[in-house]
Formats: sequence, C-alpha cells, structure tokens
Amino acid sequence: MKAVAFILLLSVILVPGLLAQKQASPAESKGTKSFKSSDACGCEFQIAAGIAEKLLIHKVEPVWKHLPMEGRVSGTVVVVIEIGKNGDVLFSKVISGPALLRKPVLDAVRKYKYKPYLLNGKAVEVETTVHVTTSNY
Repeated sequence: MKAVAFILLLSVILVPGLLAQKQASPAESKGTKSFKSSDACGCEFQIAAGIAEKLLIHKVEPVWKHLPMEGRVSGTVVVVIEIGKNGDVLFSKVISGPALLRKPVLDAVRKYKYKPYLLNGKAVEVETTVHVTTSNY
C-alpha cells in the first residue's frame, strides 16, 4: 500500500514537468528560439556563422595597443552578436578566446556591418556567432 501511494505521489510531481518539457521541445527544434548557451539577446532567430559571414559587407580589423609586459598571443575569439534589421550589430558578447585578444576583437566586431537578413522578404533581427582568428603581433 505504501509503494502504491509513493508511486502515485511521484507521478503527481514528475508528470507535469515531463509534459512541459515535451511541449517546449518542438518549438526549439524549429529554430524559433535563440540558443541557450549565451542568452545574449531576445532574438527569435539564430543563423549559422557561415550565413552571417556571407552577409558581412564591412569588416573592421582589431587594433592592438601593445604594452611591454604583454606577451605575444594568438588564437580564436568567439563572439555572439545580434544583427539588427538594418544590419548593424546591436549586441555583442565574448563567449571564448584568449583574454588579451577579447577586448580588441569585441571592439572591432561591434563595428561590423551586415546586409539585413530577410525572412519571407522582411528584414528580421538575428543572432549568430563570429569567430575571429588573430594575434596581437
């Protein structure tokens, strides 16, 4: 009798949570939500980095301000960005990369300009990642 009561109690607690997860997953699989690794912007659409790269019309190179105590560093900085309806970078956040390279790369990426991303002929805000491989020497 105790086992039956325990199973009933578990089903009352666990089943609603499982149903909510199943209902949320189809929307996520359609790509209508921004990806959760960054929670960067409130965009409904995420596009691949390769697609965004093809839309890039103005790229700015990072500017290095060397300090004598800084060593030479190279690597890839990954930045998540939000591209507005007019192609401007509205939001940017570094996800990974060498610490010495992050600020100059972020400053440069904020000045990038893109062709607007069109969905059904209408410009929409999108979220994507930018991978900048560079060095400070």
